[in-house]
Amino acid sequence: MAYDHGAFRVRNLEDAIRFYTEKLGFQFLFYCGSEEFGEKGAFLSYNGARLELIETIDAPYQPVMPQRPYCPHLCFETKDMDETIRILQENNIPILDGPNEIPGSERWLYFLDPDYNVLEYIIWLDKDKSDPA
Repeated sequence: MAYDHGAFRVRNLEDAIRFYTEKLGFQFLFYCGSEEFGEKGAFLSYNGARLELIETIDAPYQPVMPQRPYCPHLCFETKDMDETIRILQENNIPILDGPNEIPGSERWLYFLDPDYNVLEYIIWLDKDKSDPA
């Protein structure tokens, strides 16, 4: 078995695509969805990780502000947390929580997309934990 993708529900598909591609550097892959199932969607990619964004047709979505422990969320590894924070600030993306650190283990922060979907950036300070093999 292999991991394929994660998915987030969004209010407006085109707005969400712009956020992920223009502000976070995702690559647009293709549109998907089905009127029969009342959904339209798109797949994006970031360093091999795929994300599906789904907008419901004729069923307005009212996201709610997430609470700790901020689940579900998608997490991406970064090599430079200071640079990551700078990019978030340049793109007016507020940090929800962090950066936090467990000394010798990991450093992470959480932030939101415009639909309150939670994303995380992490640096593994213990390199043994960063390699799942």
